[in-house]
Amino acid sequence: MRILLSYATEFDKGEGVHFSRVLARLGHEVHEVNVASSQHQSAPSRSVKGYAADIHVRDLLRDSGGGDLFLYIEPLGLIPLGLDSCPIPTACVISDVHRNLNARKVLGSLFDHVFLYQTNYRVHFDEHPRGAVHWMPYACDTEVFRDLHLDRDLDVAFVGQLFGPRSQRSRILAELGRRYRINEQRYYLQSEIPEVYSRAKIVINLPIGDDLTFRFFEALSCGALLLTKRAENGQEELFREDVHYVAFRSEQKLFDKIESFLRNEDKRTTIASAGHDEVVRRHSLAQRLKTLLENVRSGPAFQAPVRRMGKATISRLYAKVYGRAGSIEAILNMAADHRCDPLMRLQLFAIGSKSFLRRAILGW
Repeated sequence: MRILLSYATEFDKGEGVHFSRVLARLGHEVHEVNVASSQHQSAPSRSVKGYAADIHVRDLLRDSGGGDLFLYIEPLGLIPLGLDSCPIPTACVISDVHRNLNARKVLGSLFDHVFLYQTNYRVHFDEHPRGAVHWMPYACDTEVFRDLHLDRDLDVAFVGQLFGPRSQRSRILAELGRRYRINEQRYYLQSEIPEVYSRAKIVINLPIGDDLTFRFFEALSCGALLLTKRAENGQEELFREDVHYVAFRSEQKLFDKIESFLRNEDKRTTIASAGHDEVVRRHSLAQRLKTLLENVRSGPAFQAPVRRMGKATISRLYAKVYGRAGSIEAILNMAADHRCDPLMRLQLFAIGSKSFLRRAILGW
């Protein structure tokens, strides 16, 4: 299969880099596209061809030699015009639904199939037909995130944003730093994380919004004991608590369980080993992507909500998507195309102005 894969290629963080590598490993031809030419953080010698944010999908297909699937991974990346009439299936992968559900619902309406990392939000994407909205839990490339068999000289490890000195994460990490040997709290490249987790006896997961995160799978795949917040986010369906991972309800329980498992090496390594084996057996990224492609192949065809919309509604929809992405020029181009419709032009200018002010004030 020839896959047009759209994601923010300029960043090391994010799953697009891993999707591209694993899809190629599975034997698919992957053509990466983005809004602007950029180099891979993970492979500086690679160049990705960039396009105008508002390129039409028919021109994209013509320039790239065609394809069998357009797969978009949010955030950023390239979302071409014309998905309402795209001649090939389209699909998107949506991550942080809890941060702005309405914006993600608008985004999802552009695609035939929507894959959500969080199971609890599937019910909100109700404009798609049955079988077009899927729960695809996070996973990891087990050939990259693996146990490096290093000396586990870190008592506890955590990789993630702290969100300021007064946040819960900062408070917990500060206290852990006073009690135990932990990793330096800084930005880590994806290539650095397996080493951190392979040095840790325990990896803690402090999810935002009780989401099931990458960290859950990456820590297990690297052979550490995972200690995560107890939540009904799907982790209880995929794994068994106290068999594959350990959970806590409160900060005090977090500290109590860290102390207990650092003292009990046999129990710690038994659970860590079982968790590692379960991820490798059932939750690799290769397995997830095989399922994604099969769901697209066997599910509803060409049923994106945008395919049933009128021209004016489509224009407003794209303007909202481009506005969230900060693609102001694309919105202005759309307004120029509606020169004979003053009301639509006014609506598009309003969306573009809001986007401009957000970028000017907030920086995004």
